Amino acid sequence: MTYHDTPLGAELVNAFLGLQLTGGVGFTIIVLTALGSHNVQRNSTWYTLCAAWILSSLSYTLIFLAGQQHSPGFGICLTQAAGIYSAPSLTSCATLSFAIEMLIGVRAASTNISLKRKQYFTLALLILPFFIWLFLFLGFLFVSALSGPNGTYCDLNSFVPSKISGLLVAVTMLFILLIEGYIGTCLFRGRKVLQDRQLITMAMRGMVFSLLGVLGLGIGFAYVLFSEEGPVFDILIALQSQDLFNVWLFWRRPRGAEVTEDSKSIGSA
Repeated sequence: MTYHDTPLGAELVNAFLGLQLTGGVGFTIIVLTALGSHNVQRNSTWYTLCAAWILSSLSYTLIFLAGQQHSPGFGICLTQAAGIYSAPSLTSCATLSFAIEMLIGVRAASTNISLKRKQYFTLALLILPFFIWLFLFLGFLFVSALSGPNGTYCDLNSFVPSKISGLLVAVTMLFILLIEGYIGTCLFRGRKVLQDRQLITMAMRGMVFSLLGVLGLGIGFAYVLFSEEGPVFDILIALQSQDLFNVWLFWRRPRGAEVTEDSKSIGSA
């Protein structure tokens, strides 16, 4: 299949692929930077969220990366279609996990109460998004019928996957907004207790990070329903972290620059 056989022009297809590849590569660079520097501290769900967006970008560009953008085979086309319809659920659940862990960090910082089962709870936050994604992916893979490529990616010839993903994304986005509102209220009420400006700044950045993630999910899901923009918004927020810039500009970093343990408890974006 060529671009001329599709309803989309070559310029639009290239722009779509460019945004997706930019999102995937950008998040990969950010994750590798955070992993490679001891001065950059991030909560585990932050890495999960980044991994979810990387996997989402890979889903949308799978046939391109496989060199089959014009005429993909049945197997890889079906794999991409199932991955695309399950990706919004992964990114939304990963964003919810990030927001929940950030909420735990804010409450722990404001009340000075240690959470005994925090490790087990965090492990659940890490596993559940990928478990839900895998369950949906396998379901779409074996139940749905394949439709032809539309120029950008392969599609499924059924409305059921979009309805299932749409319902799950809508529910998780609602919970995310409620959590963000609660976090904002806690920060406002505890502004006299939380004297660490870096702590508050990280929390606010994390809120914007997850809220823009919700916006990106909405745009991306609307694209799937009515034909995604890549996770460029989230990358821009993530790049506002000074510690990431300190790693890249290592020759200008002051000696002894470390991240405090309290700052790590919030989970910055």
